[in-house]
Amino acid sequence: MAFNSADWAIDYDAKTVTNDDSGTGTNLPAAFGDNTYVGPILEFFQWLAGEFAATAQMDDAYGIESQTPTVFKWLNGWTFGHADDFKYLEGGDIEDPAGSGTATADSFWSNAYSIGDQTEGTQIYLIQDDAEVTPWWITGNVDILVLVKDTGVWIESNNAAGAAIEGGIWLFAREFGDFYDHNFADISNGRTPVGINTSKDGNNDSGELYLSVTSAAGFVAGTFVVGGTSGAVGKIEKIVTNDIYLNAVRGGPFVISETLTEYSDREAQTATGQSTTNDGATAFTDVVAGYTLVLPVFADISRDLNNGDGLQPYKADVDGNGATMKQHYEWLKWIVRYASASTVNSDEGQEYRSALEGTYADVKVAPFGTLAGTTFYGARGIWLSDYTTADFVLIDADGDQQAPPDYQKVIASHTNLSTTNVFVAEITGDGGTIIKDQYTHNQPASDATHLEVNEAIDINKTPQTGIVRVGDTQYVYTSFTGSIFTVTTDPTGEADDADVYVPLLDVLADAASESSDNIIYSGTPFWCRTVTRKYGYKPYTQDAQFAANGLPFTPILADDPQAT
Repeated sequence: MAFNSADWAIDYDAKTVTNDDSGTGTNLPAAFGDNTYVGPILEFFQWLAGEFAATAQMDDAYGIESQTPTVFKWLNGWTFGHADDFKYLEGGDIEDPAGSGTATADSFWSNAYSIGDQTEGTQIYLIQDDAEVTPWWITGNVDILVLVKDTGVWIESNNAAGAAIEGGIWLFAREFGDFYDHNFADISNGRTPVGINTSKDGNNDSGELYLSVTSAAGFVAGTFVVGGTSGAVGKIEKIVTNDIYLNAVRGGPFVISETLTEYSDREAQTATGQSTTNDGATAFTDVVAGYTLVLPVFADISRDLNNGDGLQPYKADVDGNGATMKQHYEWLKWIVRYASASTVNSDEGQEYRSALEGTYADVKVAPFGTLAGTTFYGARGIWLSDYTTADFVLIDADGDQQAPPDYQKVIASHTNLSTTNVFVAEITGDGGTIIKDQYTHNQPASDATHLEVNEAIDINKTPQTGIVRVGDTQYVYTSFTGSIFTVTTDPTGEADDADVYVPLLDVLADAASESSDNIIYSGTPFWCRTVTRKYGYKPYTQDAQFAANGLPFTPILADDPQAT
């Protein structure tokens, strides 16, 4: 911008220089949409130097000096006239020295600027003293002045090691759909670069939500959709027929029947010429935003992955509520994205860096862990519970890698499986007999909620949850440890030393596919008998091995003409 008296007012009596827009903010980039009214502080100095050199000002105290092209100082009691004036400057620092007699004496506005490459529309945000400084700048690389010393008091921020640093700041970039980044900088000595780099995350492609529109023809992934009524803005992740999937959604929310216009930039300065109409009944449909995982609970906990290492320490438990690893990954990124409303470890989600900040190394691209293929690699101290498949590698609180055992399942599938009794149990060998005496009942030790046996339960032949049989009587168990099953009905009426065994699958099917809970595969196959029974069908029995891929099978359900 060209600095002049049309935008800045010099008050020679009050010794202040004030931007005409300060306090209103209409011309600040975040409101105006670009940097038209922001200019280099060197040019600000040059304009003021010219003004003070005018004949009429020869009797006024000179107001500003340049120490270098990027370092400036107020002189002789001059200063900014408004607290927002510095926001219209870039490219250098300015100090109001101690003892100046002004309202801002002993203050320092330092210059931070980002370097690096980010995806289109990336909002870089500033955290200072554990709080976000509301952005007045637009998306993309930033070049801003930051008040780091306020009338003699340095504003501190904790660095990556947890030490309070005078003049320290954090810059973050966390647009959902991208790999994240953040860095700390000590800008107490003046103009300082901060590296920020982001790129598209191919595993973060499900979308926060989608809009069902009249026609999505001509819309392109990577551009921005703006709601004409709501003002909501989202970045197009993908288009499926007439559903537009959006990430990094802010403002709004979108409303029904509004006009949706496509722009090439988040500030909506350049329209592409594409527009459509939002659905008249459903404003939007949540995708990742609607996932039902539970916010991580942070505490010192001990957990056993059943991999032979026993109980190990962790710092947080993520309850996936039955989610896949990809769903874990995307949702955990979603709760720590820019402008997240989630509280994570007692702080704003957008500030979360690790389970023990100052001690654990940050996983910048995805703070809870990364995804490679279908495998989730957890950040240090993060424990996962209630997931679809144990396709993950964790790092416990001590920094040791913990991989789950080889979990496998018994899976029965058939289009007519529903209402069929499905039974799978270990046998003595191919063509042998069902082993019904795996264990014996320890009746004196059992109680209303526990069924105890005299032997150690074989973790390699026992689903994590399922059915335990005492003779022909079924008891549902919800967990087991050592020689004890936790059961849902009282087993104490069973005889002492009665035979006890655990079928791998023992269920009345209510769907076309039924599966056991996870079973830890030892690496050694063993023989099982698969049985299905349903009135109207001929009985099915087949021996098969539980092996490296578990035991999937499709029974033959042939009509029995005599059972009608």
